[in-house]
Amino acid sequence: MNNFIVFEGICCSGKTTTTKLLSERIKELGYETVYNHGAMTYTDLGKKFKQNLGKKDMPITVSYFFTDLIINTKNIIRPYLANNNTIVLQDRYFDAITTYIKAYGDYIKTDYNIYDIPKAFVENDILIEPSLSVFCIPPFEIIKERMAQSKESPVHDFYRDNPEFFKIVYNELVNKANELEDNIIIEEIQFTEELYQKNLEENEFAEDDAHGIGEDADGNS
Repeated sequence: MNNFIVFEGICCSGKTTTTKLLSERIKELGYETVYNHGAMTYTDLGKKFKQNLGKKDMPITVSYFFTDLIINTKNIIRPYLANNNTIVLQDRYFDAITTYIKAYGDYIKTDYNIYDIPKAFVENDILIEPSLSVFCIPPFEIIKERMAQSKESPVHDFYRDNPEFFKIVYNELVNKANELEDNIIIEEIQFTEELYQKNLEENEFAEDDAHGIGEDADGNS
């Protein structure tokens, strides 16, 4: 059993805010804890993944995502987990993104079910099976309201321009969370909406501003 806890959720679900608040709370209790924003990082490949959402052939987008995630796992997650006393709180790993890709296939009526890919990577010790997955899934109406108020970004703009697709992604993530064993589903908001909005305004917990440990906002180590 490792100390690798993953938080999954679509944009504006409160996933990043919840993960960072929990990280600070665990540190206050005296445990060695690190927060890592892994999928869609600010590496060059992570940037290309975000920029290509909905614009390039899905195989190209998928290749950017998994390459970025493998690099993040090798360079950041594994070194921290090598210290058995360190708890790694991962802000999005492979479930949320494979869910997005599957949902996009449903949206354009093409089979993009790639759930077997991360499973193969885990079996071959390329990616890591989380000890626990936490799915942040508040009511869709709350997420939709937050999305309408969120800042401009390639990901958020694509969701706003394609509301039907946004709902498909949400439903697919709910289905995925219900299929998995040994996970936790957070359906209620775990913090006040005032705190969420304050964090967005300050860009402290904004999902698109988070980046991996060891990187600055431009992806530099």
